[in-house]
Amino acid sequence: MKITKLNCYTYEALFNTPIKSNLITMHSRKVLVVGMVIDEQEYFAEINSFETPWYHYETIDIVFEKVIQIFHQIKGKVISNIDSLYRYLDMKYPNASSCFDVVYYQYTHALKPLMIPIGQTLHHDATHIHPDAARVKLKMHQNIVQQVQSIRAQSSVQIVIDANGLLDASHFQLLNLLSQYHIQYIEQPFRKLNHYEAMHRAFPHVPLAIDESATDMQAIHNHYEVGVKTAVIKYSRLGGVTRALQLQTAFPDMQFVSGGMYEFGVSKYYTAMLGAQFKTVPDVTPKGTYFNDDYSLYDESIIDAQLHLSVPKVNRDRLTLIASYA
Repeated sequence: MKITKLNCYTYEALFNTPIKSNLITMHSRKVLVVGMVIDEQEYFAEINSFETPWYHYETIDIVFEKVIQIFHQIKGKVISNIDSLYRYLDMKYPNASSCFDVVYYQYTHALKPLMIPIGQTLHHDATHIHPDAARVKLKMHQNIVQQVQSIRAQSSVQIVIDANGLLDASHFQLLNLLSQYHIQYIEQPFRKLNHYEAMHRAFPHVPLAIDESATDMQAIHNHYEVGVKTAVIKYSRLGGVTRALQLQTAFPDMQFVSGGMYEFGVSKYYTAMLGAQFKTVPDVTPKGTYFNDDYSLYDESIIDAQLHLSVPKVNRDRLTLIASYA
């Protein structure tokens, strides 16, 4: 593989309904998209960073600068394997590094249509469940118990609760109460490792998972050692799909879930691909859930409660070119 040109684009679309979480309210989603030319063909990667560091320190502007820097180091060099690629990447900037990994994966693998179970995220106090949803994710809020009770009164669907690291030891009893409603796992309840350890000692039956804390293999190992048996993986936060695919071999006793980042079609495909590999319900929602617009074209259908996705094709006319380097 020899990268000869880099194109940087942006794309932005309005959410159908503003996204309100414990951390932020978003009315639109802007992404950086990079195109890398190899053998006169352009390969694309969608960067999952946000405009501000509310979720991760790598903002769009930071990734943009780092991608250009890496490109100038790697341009024209023959990359014969993944290890030779990684010599040019900087894992202190996993989102930037991830786009090179994704392009390498595209170049070396034939992408295929996917079939995955459907995950649904319910914001605020919503309780309406998609008829084909295999799992619903609820965002932690002050009325979470009532929301869980309402859902359990109508359905036995798998429930996940995402706390975004906002809880502490004062919430141990609440998590124990919630677990009685057959919660599949409670995602990122704490920020500190010692809270996971103390919670597991006090209530070992409560299923804990990490998300934001799953930054690399060492961090995942540290949480596994104190009782965390599930990790929600954002491939861009690990530095690429290659590293994400290595996790099941490194941690055979852990459950991995492919996490979404309010993505458009290109990144959605890789999140779905990892979900199929992990054999769990990924954070992939049906087309139109968040956006009516996309810069990629792909076919999607629901058959027997499974989401079928084709390989996305980028429509360059929908992108805004902001820089080009050769």
